[in-house]
This record gives sequence, C-alpha cells and structure tokens, in this order.
Amino acid sequence: MSEETEKVRYGRAQKFRLSPKGAEATASYAAMIEAAKSGTGRSQFDAARATWGASLGLAADDGLFLGEFASGERTVAETARNLEGCGTPAKEVKAAIERLLKLGMLEPLPAAAPPPAPAPRRYW
Repeated sequence: MSEETEKVRYGRAQKFRLSPKGAEATASYAAMIEAAKSGTGRSQFDAARATWGASLGLAADDGLFLGEFASGERTVAETARNLEGCGTPAKEVKAAIERLLKLGMLEPLPAAAPPPAPAPRRYW
C-alpha cells in the first residue's frame, strides 16, 4: 500500500490541538479578518480568505477549523457539534481535520494513561 492511501485512524476520544505552525496560521487568519472588516463587502472578504489560504497551502475554509482549535483541545465530534450552526457537515469537519493533520497545522494529543487498577479486596 502506498503512503497516500494509508490513513491513520484515531479513536472517538482522540483530542487534537493546534501545532505551533497552526497557531501562526490562526494568528494570520485573525489579522486577515481584521483587515477585511474595513473592506467593501463579501467579495473582498472571500478574496482575502482565498489569498490567505493559498499563501499557506490551505483551503479558504480552513481558517474556520483552525479558529475552532484556537480556543482549546477538541475531538472530531466536539468540533462538528460546535460548527453545526455554520452549516458544516460532520463529514467535512473530519476531512478538514485530516487535511490539517497532514499539513502539520494540528497535532494529536497523547492518549491519557488508563487509571490504575484498584487494589484487590481482601476479606479477613
């Protein structure tokens, strides 16, 4: 199997966070939004998003996903639930997270260690 067809599978409880590269991209996205506010309309905003994404090798919509992870660690399900109001389907959220992982914008958190087993109960 080639590396392109192999996918790393994560559990439902797997959380992701911004990498340092992702944090820089999020900061530049926020600056782009502030600059676009002084613009004339939606077309200028869309053009600014497209330029921002192209300069980093991202899709224009990736700023939305990066912004969601800027406020903390999230699972795929939490991210999809938070973005329901934007009309973003869960399938699109999962694809975006996979894409951002490949680009090094997100990183998986190490799995938490399982709790220690309770001491055996003694009856005497």
